Amino acid sequence: MKSISPTRDSRDQFDQQAALYATSPVHRHGPSLPVLVDFAAPTASDRALDVATGTGNTAFAIAESGAQVVGLDLSPGMLAQARARADAEGQGNISFQEGDAERIPFPDGSFTLVTARHAPHHFHDVPQFLSEARRVLTPEGRFVMSDGICPTEEGLDWLDRWQRLRDPSHFYSRTVAQWQDLAGEAGFKWVQHTLVPYRLEFDWWVRQSGSSETTIVELRSHAKAAAESLHQPMGLKFDTDGEVVAYVETMLVVRLDPV
Repeated sequence: MKSISPTRDSRDQFDQQAALYATSPVHRHGPSLPVLVDFAAPTASDRALDVATGTGNTAFAIAESGAQVVGLDLSPGMLAQARARADAEGQGNISFQEGDAERIPFPDGSFTLVTARHAPHHFHDVPQFLSEARRVLTPEGRFVMSDGICPTEEGLDWLDRWQRLRDPSHFYSRTVAQWQDLAGEAGFKWVQHTLVPYRLEFDWWVRQSGSSETTIVELRSHAKAAAESLHQPMGLKFDTDGEVVAYVETMLVVRLDPV
């Protein structure tokens, strides 16, 4: 689930947490997934690519339509979990391959459907990723993406530090307007989108990434330091002692068609 020139530390982060991601209800059954599948409208005639597939949750959901699906990811640990699930479930129309979201290892026009879920905020060169997604699509294809966004421009710096403290492989959050600009520059038409809120309990969120006690203290301090104007957009919830207990991650789900 990482991007160009990943550090060994960030790759290790995903390899070490792969088993947790494989069983995580947020990743395996989270509310953005059915919306993404609905926007993608996969059929048995599709050739689909799921970029930064992780443990394959989106790839498996697309494969239920009968489409031929390839899941692409840089993390061997994540891919091992995905392959184990495919073997256990007898999924014959899905395969997994190691590869980079910004250098997709397939020829032009290889796929009728490309998806990416909960991953692009890790990518260091999103314009290159979008260019690659556009390149490997057929002219009549579609690209459906879901990723966390920042609800306000004011909150961008706060949110990036919040995410990066918990997961150093996080690179950059964007607003919907920023995504619209990037999509147009990459040769896509913005067809439809919606925003899906995820309430994430703080204790679960830090366990999921294997955060150290030092990191948890830093995250709690960062939440307390958030401007009052950010509490509502970020969905920050505090207990009676002023300690953060949850926040809301806003997920953009968007369908883009090649122009």
